Amino acid sequence: MSRIRKAGGRVGGLIASLALALGCVGCGVGATNPERGEDRQTSAEKVPCREALRFADQERLPAGAREAACTMQHGIDTLYDIRFRISRSDLDVWLADTHPGLELRTDCVQEDIDRCGLLTLDPYAEGGAESVELAVRDQSDGDALVHYRSFDT
Repeated sequence: MSRIRKAGGRVGGLIASLALALGCVGCGVGATNPERGEDRQTSAEKVPCREALRFADQERLPAGAREAACTMQHGIDTLYDIRFRISRSDLDVWLADTHPGLELRTDCVQEDIDRCGLLTLDPYAEGGAESVELAVRDQSDGDALVHYRSFDT
């Protein structure tokens, strides 16, 4: 990989991290009606988890995942949000298999998140996702509540 491509990947990851840290301010998941002078957010709609997973080139939820709920927001950007509960050990196995480059940190912006990570997909997913973000809340019973988001900007 060339030095320029590596630097571009780091800069792209930094920009994506900053956008996520700011709550995706101005990320385009909204609609504007200039005739009426309004700016409104597009609300999330429930979708089958299979659809949300396909966007990030995933075939199924991780082994052991349960209580899954999936939504999609579409405006200028497309964002799929998959939330599920899983044991921490099953989560670690799934991440090692599917996203080995995704490093989870503990210095997350949101105070109620125990671990988080962002990965720019290279190459992008055939389903359309360009990046994935993971937020994990560790539970006292050994489970993790996972918020897996894939998006195309």
